[in-house]
Amino acid sequence: MTDGPPLMLNRAFFERKENFLKILQLIFGFINIFTNYWCYPNPHFLYCGERYFTSSQVFQLVVFNGFCLFLTLSMILANIAGAYDAFYKTNPYLLERYLVFLQTFLYIVACITLIVDYENSPYAKAFTVPLISTSFTLLAYVIDTTMQCRRKNPLGH
Repeated sequence: MTDGPPLMLNRAFFERKENFLKILQLIFGFINIFTNYWCYPNPHFLYCGERYFTSSQVFQLVVFNGFCLFLTLSMILANIAGAYDAFYKTNPYLLERYLVFLQTFLYIVACITLIVDYENSPYAKAFTVPLISTSFTLLAYVIDTTMQCRRKNPLGH
């Protein structure tokens, strides 16, 4: 007697475009965490420093980047482990759609707060690096959101 459906390796993971996009989001998320840690706009120094300057930097790292990175990694691991097929009654594709919408909203707010911090600090070219990386990450999530919206059946078929 088993406690639940068996999990097995999803060999068709790389056959869907959405899964490549998830891996790209994961890579952009790691780049985003590193750039927001090392080169966040601050009013104190005009160079990149490996330290925390403001509470909005910590908020960016933990809430926006860390949380979205954790959710994306969880969705990738669940898809590779076959949890989407094993637990089909819970409708994981609909859950994935809502999580992608949430992550897109969070990265829109992250871009807005980063632009506000960028405008409130003295100008330095190095401070544009987190803005560019956050914009690329937001673009990846917006593409994923449009792909989720174009899918007629939320079950992933």
